[in-house]
Amino acid sequence: MIKNYLKIAWRSLLKQRLYSVIIISGLAVGLAACITIGLYVAHEHSYDRFHKDADRIFTAHQVSYLGQTRIDWIKYNSGENIKRTQPKVEDCIGIHKHLKKVIVSQASAPTNKIAEDDLIYTSKDFFKFFSFRLLNGDVSNVLSEPFSLVLTQAMAKKYFGDSDPIGKTLLIATDSTYTYKVTGIVENNPSNSTINFNFIASDLSMLKMREYGNFKTTGTTFVKLRNALDTGAVVRSMQASFKKDENIKFSLVPFVNTHLEGVFGTQVKGNFLEIFPLVAALILLLALVNYMSLATAKATLRAKEIGVRKVAGASRTTVAIQFFIESALFTVLSFALAFLLFYLFKPWFLNVLQIKIDNSFLYNHVVLMLLAALLVGTIVLAGSYPALVLSSFNPASTLKGKMAKNTGGVTVRKIFTTLQFTVAIALIICGITIDRQLYFFRHTYTGLDRENILVIPGSPSFGKNYQSFNQDIKTMVGDSMVAASRRNIFDSGYNILILNDQKTEEESFVTNFEVNRNFFNLLKINWKTPPPSLLNIGETDILINEQAITKLHLKPDPIGQKISSGNKMFNPNGMTYTVAGIVKNFNYMSLASEIQPVAVLVKPDTASTWNRGFNMYVKIKPHTNIPGFVSSIKHIYEKYDAETPFSYSFLDDDFNAQYKAEDRLASIFSLFTYIAIILATLGLFGLAAFSIEQRVKEIGIRKVLGASTTSINTLLSIDFLKLVILSVVIASPIAWWAMHGWLQNFSYRITIPWWVFILSAFIAICTAFITVSYNSIKAALANPVKSLRSE
Repeated sequence: MIKNYLKIAWRSLLKQRLYSVIIISGLAVGLAACITIGLYVAHEHSYDRFHKDADRIFTAHQVSYLGQTRIDWIKYNSGENIKRTQPKVEDCIGIHKHLKKVIVSQASAPTNKIAEDDLIYTSKDFFKFFSFRLLNGDVSNVLSEPFSLVLTQAMAKKYFGDSDPIGKTLLIATDSTYTYKVTGIVENNPSNSTINFNFIASDLSMLKMREYGNFKTTGTTFVKLRNALDTGAVVRSMQASFKKDENIKFSLVPFVNTHLEGVFGTQVKGNFLEIFPLVAALILLLALVNYMSLATAKATLRAKEIGVRKVAGASRTTVAIQFFIESALFTVLSFALAFLLFYLFKPWFLNVLQIKIDNSFLYNHVVLMLLAALLVGTIVLAGSYPALVLSSFNPASTLKGKMAKNTGGVTVRKIFTTLQFTVAIALIICGITIDRQLYFFRHTYTGLDRENILVIPGSPSFGKNYQSFNQDIKTMVGDSMVAASRRNIFDSGYNILILNDQKTEEESFVTNFEVNRNFFNLLKINWKTPPPSLLNIGETDILINEQAITKLHLKPDPIGQKISSGNKMFNPNGMTYTVAGIVKNFNYMSLASEIQPVAVLVKPDTASTWNRGFNMYVKIKPHTNIPGFVSSIKHIYEKYDAETPFSYSFLDDDFNAQYKAEDRLASIFSLFTYIAIILATLGLFGLAAFSIEQRVKEIGIRKVLGASTTSINTLLSIDFLKLVILSVVIASPIAWWAMHGWLQNFSYRITIPWWVFILSAFIAICTAFITVSYNSIKAALANPVKSLRSE
């Protein structure tokens, strides 16, 4: 019986090739989008769950409050104290990540230096605590000695090729150059790990380093409880041990939540994870609607076949099973095509999101089960409506031909078409609005000039050579075209200065820039009250922005006013500054945030000032040959610092990099919009072709009576255009509501322009008109004699 049903389904597929292609391709596109998005979402939720004891591992947080400011920090070696004092804690381990690039070379080729990321320091129990797979080396001893080092497979291959690296050495330059002995090889990080490393060094090395002496640094402390339910008791016990300071609060965050909560240097993707599944469901719904709409439409042509089957004794259940099997055939073919599309477009999608997903994750049993569930769910959903409608045909009516044109849910198909275009139009409106907000970000004046400015980071190893380097650059471009600051203006992190509020006497964090005197002119920062002379500004003079006046409750004209700094926890030896000048507010962060209070300290432009690292800004004159200019700068740089590889960026690129999340969202929305339009167009094309096919005789008669091609096209298009216009009316307020809510995330935002709705409607109506016109003009140009004979 099943074999017979499959034969009928296959013949039906081949008999109506156009509809079959439309159905299969539309469903395949929807499923491919759904699989891709589903994989991404599943991967995001799988972070760190591969560790054996993941459910019992927590990250410890020690939160301090400075006035209204929250500070989340914990000492690197806090785990030792927690393990000693908390009996419910089975084990603790600390990880310190070296935040900057390190310079790695081999002892046999010390001049071949490579800048590398992801060096972490940890204790000898690292491989017992976590489930990272050690491929070579003794789990108990690989990190037991100072300057012992475990490499990932990739790094071992990179530096030692196919030879065995165990026992060999690498030179790693941090605050100085140290020789590390390779003691182990670990499998490359899984793509769903928040702990990322290329090099794992023994934390005993830190005791011998100037930068970290006696573990005086922060880190991430991981706590493994004997019972995951003891979290509250452990936190209360830890809190009790700090009764003396009520400003300190402890907490334990489940390790498996770390990635989504943005700890350990990862990017928060919560917004994407809320939006993408919804959009994936909408796209799949569009594809299913396409299938159901076209399946019921074309099946009305088979009404007599259904009638004959029923008269011959087939039950409604038997007919329903037949259509379910047809749905299964179409869905399986669509699923196979969707998987091919998924493989073709996966690299592009992951590149846009800037994430990596291991192939092994694809073959994880959970992912395979999800794919199987998607296939079965699609078969059931796709087959349910056609089976329900078509199996209900009255055999007497169908054999008389009364069902051929009206049964199968004409009204429902109109609803389906309206729904498809509603989604497509809403996505168009959202996509244009996101694009306009990004344009606003990039083209809004933020209070400083960022055009044609080259930023060159200099490491502490520059040391005494800074002055010569600076002079050579000035000779090349001119004195006024060069400036320096401790940190780049658009860095993700900033130095802070703790200043006392003049009204409440509470301590407040203020962003602190240490700059040389050329900084203001080069970046064209506007003055509200300039100092008498930047040349004579002293160590205790401070420049602030307008926002700092408000935050610190200073006088409206605070020139000459004293501000004290210092904090008993972070900086007990405070200073007293005198306000020497006021700059107008400028935004050094994303426009998603309010302008923050800023304090600027002007430093003498000497080697001793910048010996802890700097960023040099070089203004490029118009019509400069950029590649040649950068090459000249690099040549000068390498003359004074052969240790650190030359790197550079453009200030406007640094500014734009702050909007990567919005860029990704815009790219993905564009993709979703294209898919939605394609699906809606495919559905409309199929329905229009079907509708016109049923009206061939009417078209022939109208042509014989003298109707023009234009009038026939207008007549046939108008019904569909009414549905598209209804979609515009429904989609516009929904899209406005969604985008209005999204824009509230930004301190500086656009008002959704009215023309966005007009443009979206125009795109949808034009697309629908062209789609329908193709079929109607083709029918109108057909020979009416043949049309009338066909009836």
